[in-house]
Amino acid sequence: MIRVLHLVHNHPDAHPGGTEIQALRLVRALNADGGVEAHLAAASPKLPHPGTILRRSRDGRDTLLTGGQFDRFLLSQRDRRHFLPEFARYLALLNPQAVHLHHLYDLGAELLAVIRRTLPDVCILLSLHDFHLICHRDGLMVTGEGALCEAAQPKACATCCPGLTAADFQRRHLFLTAHLDLVDGFIAPSLFALERYAEWGLPHDKLYHLPNIAPDGVSGPLPAVAAEQRRRDRFGYFGNLLPHKGVAVLLRACLALQRADHRFTLAIHGDDRHMPDKYRLEIAPLLAELGDAVTLHGAYAPEEAPERMRGVDWVVAPSVWWENDPLVLQEALAAGRPVIASDIGGMAEAVRRQSLGLLVPPGDADALAATLTRCLMEQALWADCRAAMRPDPERHGLAPLLRLYGCG
Repeated sequence: MIRVLHLVHNHPDAHPGGTEIQALRLVRALNADGGVEAHLAAASPKLPHPGTILRRSRDGRDTLLTGGQFDRFLLSQRDRRHFLPEFARYLALLNPQAVHLHHLYDLGAELLAVIRRTLPDVCILLSLHDFHLICHRDGLMVTGEGALCEAAQPKACATCCPGLTAADFQRRHLFLTAHLDLVDGFIAPSLFALERYAEWGLPHDKLYHLPNIAPDGVSGPLPAVAAEQRRRDRFGYFGNLLPHKGVAVLLRACLALQRADHRFTLAIHGDDRHMPDKYRLEIAPLLAELGDAVTLHGAYAPEEAPERMRGVDWVVAPSVWWENDPLVLQEALAAGRPVIASDIGGMAEAVRRQSLGLLVPPGDADALAATLTRCLMEQALWADCRAAMRPDPERHGLAPLLRLYGCG
């Protein structure tokens, strides 16, 4: 049996983001499969580390790597006296045959050198869940003015990030690519991400397209729904309430519906703890004007997503950034709910590949309102969209990943 260590930048117990959930889900699936002994270690820099960087997760199944001094510009781990040496000792004791990183954030690019030096023959893989390697602006590839960015260029990046120069970004690129040379393979969950990283400079022969594994319930038939004929007028949003997720666009579209006297409801499910104050002030008057048409349900645990989604008819994903392979689309499929999503990046790729629903131009509240109106007025549309939804065969089975680990 092969032993594989998975490294991620946070644990779902502390931050249930898409990458964290995908990493945990993959570890549990590998262990259930029986051919792999999979371990998860998650960076948790905010936790105290009295005498050691190692702690156990809440349920005792995973490892938390506490402390460290992380440089968010270079994605560099500056704690070379404690964090890196102790991680090396942990790695040597675990002695995995493969190390699968899901991010470098809060871990550091230097971890790659530590892994290669400690275990020279280990297989190192890195999943490209987002674009943090390419873009310093939270990996969004969106300019300060909100325009989509096609590629990283030092001069343009310096303009986008006041206080930094083109030389800084050239240094960043050289620093990261030097460490990334130690990686045996890069896993891109979408073809869109694969192409972006190839353009950035990762070698084609190390890039592999492998979609994230599907949530439970996606491989079989869609869940049954009540047979009654009724208006499918319940929209739902699921995810973090951050500017790049497009909640403001959705609220403006709903205002247009309300002003046109359409009857509907919008349920917003998501964590607002990290919402910038400026964005909170932007959406507050929109929520006030919409009144009872919108309900805020707050944060939810990943396992609660299917039940919450079954409480709406349409799942709306109005992102305004280059999405990669968003978890919400596969959760909607598992719940049997068609999606209305932005026609952008890996999100559009997944919607088209699996016929998950309808696509609208990103950031266009009028176009989104027109599509929402169609959903309200064309009562056969919901059933037609739902009937067309289909699982992606590439999301089922672990064989392609096991081959990358060297054991398939």
